[in-house]
Amino acid sequence: MPWCPKCKTEYREGFTVCADCGSELVAEEPGDSSDDEFSDDELQKKSREDTWEPEWDGDVPPDEESASSEDEESAGMGSEEASEATGEGDARRRRTGGSGLYQDSSERASDNRSSAWVLLGLGTVGLVVVVLGAAGILPLSMGNPYMFYGVMGAIFILFVVAGIVSMKNAKIFEKKAESENSLRQTLLDWCGENLRAEDIDAEVCAAGVSDEIAYFRRSSYIKEKLNHQFVNLNQGFLDQFIDDYIYDRIFGERVE
Repeated sequence: MPWCPKCKTEYREGFTVCADCGSELVAEEPGDSSDDEFSDDELQKKSREDTWEPEWDGDVPPDEESASSEDEESAGMGSEEASEATGEGDARRRRTGGSGLYQDSSERASDNRSSAWVLLGLGTVGLVVVVLGAAGILPLSMGNPYMFYGVMGAIFILFVVAGIVSMKNAKIFEKKAESENSLRQTLLDWCGENLRAEDIDAEVCAAGVSDEIAYFRRSSYIKEKLNHQFVNLNQGFLDQFIDDYIYDRIFGERVE
């Protein structure tokens, strides 16, 4: 039976041309896998479809991104040991004073008092010099004397005001230091009664744990206990308290 190679329509004997597209009929049914019915453009398009590859978002292909992620995991990224080592490093920096995360009130009071005396001294001496210059005792006239002495006087007055403010701040921090000292003593008394090195190590330090990991775990355990017992503690104050006061008192014989 005649067939149209394009329309795939079967005709009765006697027909030679397709009534729909005008193509010449063939004697046999065209094969489905034949490429003869495709034009050159259609064949190129078909070739591109056969070689299509999935697209991805971003600059890194999925395979490379996955490999990069696996490399990071193989390097120990995200493991518990790496996390503890990082935390231990932060705790050790606090212990050696390298982080400067917290400065207690007594130190701040001392700093403010020192600044106050410097500012008050400079301001007072400067004002005396300006007064003597304006009175003609010291030959300090430069250009317009009113502007010169006015500006210099204003600057030294600001020094005096800043010194007075720093002195007031020093007194405020001295009062806070008294409260901190009282709280510190309370924490020391509680730790002395409730925390034992053997009990802490039994909870957090398994056999074979390195000294650095043990240090971090012990400090974290003590911090957790104190936060549970005493609410609203300043965490910077607590870190300093553990590093400077309580850790060596509990584990002093175990620290090299």
